[in-house]
Amino acid sequence: MAATSFTAETSVIVCDMQGTVQKYEADAEALFGWTRAEVLGKMNVGSFHVPRNVPTLVPRLLREASVNGKFEEEVTLMRKDGSTFRAVLSVYPVIRDGQQVGFMGRTRPLGPPTAVPVGRLWFQALRAPFLIASIIPVLVGALAAWQIRSAFSAPFFLLCLVGAVFIHLGANMANDAWDFRSGNDANVHHLNPFAGGGRVLIRGVINPKAHLAVALMFLSLGSLIGIFLVTQVGLPLLWLGIFGVAVAYSYVGPPLRLAHHGLGEIAVGIEFGPVTVLGTYFVLARTFDLPAIILSLSLGLLVAGILWINEVPDIPADSAVGKRTLVVRLGVPRATAVFGGLVIAAYAILVLGVIVGGLTPWALVALFGLPLAVKPIQGLRKAGADPHALIPSNAGMILATMATGILLILGLALQTLVPR
Repeated sequence: MAATSFTAETSVIVCDMQGTVQKYEADAEALFGWTRAEVLGKMNVGSFHVPRNVPTLVPRLLREASVNGKFEEEVTLMRKDGSTFRAVLSVYPVIRDGQQVGFMGRTRPLGPPTAVPVGRLWFQALRAPFLIASIIPVLVGALAAWQIRSAFSAPFFLLCLVGAVFIHLGANMANDAWDFRSGNDANVHHLNPFAGGGRVLIRGVINPKAHLAVALMFLSLGSLIGIFLVTQVGLPLLWLGIFGVAVAYSYVGPPLRLAHHGLGEIAVGIEFGPVTVLGTYFVLARTFDLPAIILSLSLGLLVAGILWINEVPDIPADSAVGKRTLVVRLGVPRATAVFGGLVIAAYAILVLGVIVGGLTPWALVALFGLPLAVKPIQGLRKAGADPHALIPSNAGMILATMATGILLILGLALQTLVPR
């Protein structure tokens, strides 16, 4: 199907300085598969590139076109259906009244597109790289149970891990499903790969009903694992599990739509902190202890920080569909201040936990992640709401959370090796 609509003619696309498409004629429609109604004034030129090139190639080609008057290179481009093709891309600055007002791109395809990558799009819909936000809390909860209570069960640990992954995958897909239905995806005009959701459904390849069904399947499988564990360890786990599944579905899903009411960031912080860490801890240790609660709060604040900074580029799109997140309600200046407080609090609570909460001093190894976490705070202050300038800070917050989690795991593991 892709080959029949492919054109070998050179197509022209014009965009403004932010990359939003302003001119998109019939030849471009035939080449890229998007209609003019879908593109004009709505889509960023980054959408025509493969995702891995968005953070690097796109900013470079726009910069070189502005500085040198022309960018020309053989690149890989992407059609609406996800198929790709090689082309010579030439980009020129658009000058009006002596000022640059945008860019003009000429695309000359070098061959027909690849087959539609249905499998890859399904995998992309899972948003699997973000699973680190659930895997690390499970590992921390398990090591805490061993360090504090000398409690561990390999089968129960694996069930906790698989259950958390299923719930997380279901949440990722359910949130994208409801964002697509609300029109949120169509209002995302930036090319920041860490914000705006997966945006797979807008390509028209995956059936939205099938996509939502798979999301609910993952949530159901995770829930079944949770119910089995409840029968093995007791009712306290049930209340954590109910909250966790409810948040996973209801972040943007009806009827609660937590993110629309400014509750999403708080709910996600509790979900990936206390619920996941303490759920795992209780399954293995059959109780709750203050040091484990402290660890869960620290991780929850960091994961909330990831969501917080990723929401900044989405303020226009979220506002357009009534998704009034806390970041939307606060505005960029105040949201920036709160973000810094969240991140610093995540590390401060570990220090307090060691001083007054019985937490092992080895947990302070995680403080080596603080310098990584400071960089996104500084980056957000400098970039403000600029979605493209924020890309390094969005990536940096994920890196800081991952590094801090790994350091916590290392610290807890070292404590278990110390003679008691």
